[in-house]
Amino acid sequence: MITNTQASSPSIIPDSQPLDDQLDNEIATIRAQITALTRRRSILRSTLLSSHSTQSLLKNGVDPQDISTSSASALRHAHQQAKHNQLNLYRMCAGATMFRVRDPDPNAVDNGKIYGVRIEVFSDGKFLPPYYIFLNHPHPPSSTSASALRIHRHTIPPCIPLPALAAKYLPQPPPRSATSSAPSKSQSRPQSLPRLVRELRREIVAWHLRESCIRRLRAELGLNANADGGTDSVMVGKGKGGGRAGVKDIRATDAEGLDIRIEWDDGRVGRVRVSRDGRVEKAVVFGEKGRERGAERVLVGGGEGRVEGLGGRLMDVLGLGGCWRGVGERAVELVGLALPS
Repeated sequence: MITNTQASSPSIIPDSQPLDDQLDNEIATIRAQITALTRRRSILRSTLLSSHSTQSLLKNGVDPQDISTSSASALRHAHQQAKHNQLNLYRMCAGATMFRVRDPDPNAVDNGKIYGVRIEVFSDGKFLPPYYIFLNHPHPPSSTSASALRIHRHTIPPCIPLPALAAKYLPQPPPRSATSSAPSKSQSRPQSLPRLVRELRREIVAWHLRESCIRRLRAELGLNANADGGTDSVMVGKGKGGGRAGVKDIRATDAEGLDIRIEWDDGRVGRVRVSRDGRVEKAVVFGEKGRERGAERVLVGGGEGRVEGLGGRLMDVLGLGGCWRGVGERAVELVGLALPS
C-alpha cells in the first residue's frame, strides 16, 4: 500500500519573513544614524569654519610655500562657508534677492537666459519656503522693446494678485502696427521690477500674517491645541463650551484670509471683513431676532480695531455678561442710544 508522505510530513522550510523584517529594520536604523551623523558633521564644520578665530588661524597660521593637502581643503571649505554666510545674510536682511539661471530648452527665447527673483518670508518665528519669479526677455534683441521683461514662471500662490501687479509694474509693449509709427500711451509706461517685487512681497507677507493671526485667534479662543497651525487636538466644540467667550468656531472662508466666519454656541453667526493690512473693516452678526448691531460695533472696534485684537474683544466683552443681550445693551449705552425691546 502506497501512502502519500508529502501530505503528512511537515514543512521543513523555515519561515524567513521575520528574519527579513528584522534585517530591514536594522538597515533602516543604520541609514537613519548615518544621516543624523552626516548632518551633525555638517553643522559642526559650519560652526567651526564660521568662527573668526578659526578663520584667523587658517589665514595667518598657514605658510603658502609649505601648505598641506588638509590645510588647503580647510581653506577651501572656509572660503565656501564665508560665501554661504554672506548669501544667508543677504537673504535674511534684504527679503528679496536676484540670481541668474539658464533655461535648458534649446529653443528658449534670449538663448535661455532667465532672471530669477527669490522672495523670503518670515512668519511664526521661522523662515518659510521662499517664493520664486522667473523672468526673461521675450522680444528680439533688434527690436525697440528688447529690454522689456516678462514673467516666465513663478511659484506665487493663486490668492496673490500677481497678474494685476504685473500689468501695473511690468506692462508689456503692444505690437507696433505697420501703418502707425507713433508710440501708444501704454508703450510710454516704463517697467519697474523693484516696485513689482516690493509690492508683491508686501502682499505675500500680509497674506501670511493674516493666516498667522487666524491660527493664533483659534488658539486664543481654545479651538486649537497649539498656536503654530498644527493638528488640532481640541476641535470645534459641540454645543455649549466649544471655546472661550462662547465661540464655537472661527475660520477664514476665502483663500486670501480677508473674510472670517464666527460661530457661537447659541447659534449666532458673524462675518468679519478684514483689509489687506489686517484692519477690521466691517462686521455682520445674525441671531434669532435678526442683526446684532451692538455686537457688530464691538467686533469692528470703532473702525480702528485690528484682527490681532479680535480675540481679546470677544473674550473681554462677550465673555463678561454671558448673554448677547447684555453685550448689546452695554455697547448701545456707550453711544447714548436705546436698545429696542
